[in-house]
Amino acid sequence: MKILITGASGCIGRSLVYTLMQQYVTEDNLLDIDIYATDIKENPFRHLKQLCYQQFDICSESFLQWVTEVDPAVIIHLASVLQISKTLTRDKAYQIDVVATEKLLATAAEIGTSKFVVTTSGAAYGYYPENNLGEIQESRATKGNPDYFYSAHKSEVEGILTKFREVAPELKQVVLRPGAIIGPDFEGPVVNLFQQKMITGLVGYEGLFNFIWADDVVQYLIEAATSDITGEFNVAGTGTLSLKQIAEKLDKPYLPLPPWLVKLALTVLKPLGITQYGPEQVKFIKYRPVLSNQKILKTFKHQPKYSTEQALSAYLNHLENS
Repeated sequence: MKILITGASGCIGRSLVYTLMQQYVTEDNLLDIDIYATDIKENPFRHLKQLCYQQFDICSESFLQWVTEVDPAVIIHLASVLQISKTLTRDKAYQIDVVATEKLLATAAEIGTSKFVVTTSGAAYGYYPENNLGEIQESRATKGNPDYFYSAHKSEVEGILTKFREVAPELKQVVLRPGAIIGPDFEGPVVNLFQQKMITGLVGYEGLFNFIWADDVVQYLIEAATSDITGEFNVAGTGTLSLKQIAEKLDKPYLPLPPWLVKLALTVLKPLGITQYGPEQVKFIKYRPVLSNQKILKTFKHQPKYSTEQALSAYLNHLENS
């Protein structure tokens, strides 16, 4: 069986490649599993002789031609943009996140790929007042937020996936919607939060997080790719931590500010280039989506190694010992 992985040099991608190679690919390869990996970066796996790695821009036609030549049974699609910058615009991020994903799905359907495993995000649900009513289940509409590129792109990708479930039902799908991922080598906005000298919150809002350990995400991806499971699944640890509780565990001061003040400050500071965040950031604390993990716990054999609180503790222990 051929498994093709996009976004392979990212934090989750690297761990996934190493874990797959360790678990399934031996010198005699008795399980007959071949791993193909790609990313826009140069090959970070040169010592893995049995891995086929190709460097591609996922937006290029040559990438799609390579996918066709490989003819994989399973595609694990991880390529995505976490943060935009001066060198990576929202338009380019859209080409990577949305346009390239749709073209890859079309190619997969055309060549007869059996399964498409993809990570979207809990952010696809959007940041809305109803999020504070309780844990979000997979039946909730993934409507995103137009003013937050990451949420908007993930929402649009979810719509494309829904379309392909209708027009190409033979291409089985597993859609994983992770919450906040943390782990020893994971980088992202959540880790950036931990590095602040002071944790800032909003008066009247807890700012709840449920963390999932990076290795758990990898194991869910592997089980999704190598089993008969299909469907959409939230990926989150059990339990939540508020911003105040996170600050306490980080041994950092916690400063809750009035929402109107934070909104005003970001309105002024973003145009000056002092912060990358605008006033829309306020709702990301007010209405953070807290994900229900009951469906994935009941469907997958793998069970999370850590709860939300344990995941944060494990991450902090890693920092202390590294």
